[in-house]
Amino acid sequence: MVFRKGEVWNPNGKPAIYKLEQHWNRKYAMAKAQAKFRKEEWAFDELTWFKMWEDSGYVEHMGRKVHQFCMVRKDPLEAWGPHNCIIIKRRKHFRKQMYETLHGIPYRDYMDEDAS
Repeated sequence: MVFRKGEVWNPNGKPAIYKLEQHWNRKYAMAKAQAKFRKEEWAFDELTWFKMWEDSGYVEHMGRKVHQFCMVRKDPLEAWGPHNCIIIKRRKHFRKQMYETLHGIPYRDYMDEDAS
């Protein structure tokens, strides 16, 4: 078998779990696993999750650095889903976390106006 750079070979011959490209499959799987780890409900499927990122226009700027973008829930008690999530700058998210850590009280929930 010939291996090519950038091509993934699955030794068991199992089909891919999600319908996205490999790079986005990994990001989706990590987001879903993180929600499961935190015992939060997950209402996205891979296509609606990716469509939400594409529609925001910041799909290429998704990341963990301060100048990048992240997905947050408007209501922290509801499930992760298209009805409850927005895309914001991570700087705004860090600002909210810092306020809540220092003051010990919730700042406010995110609203549609906070979306980038």
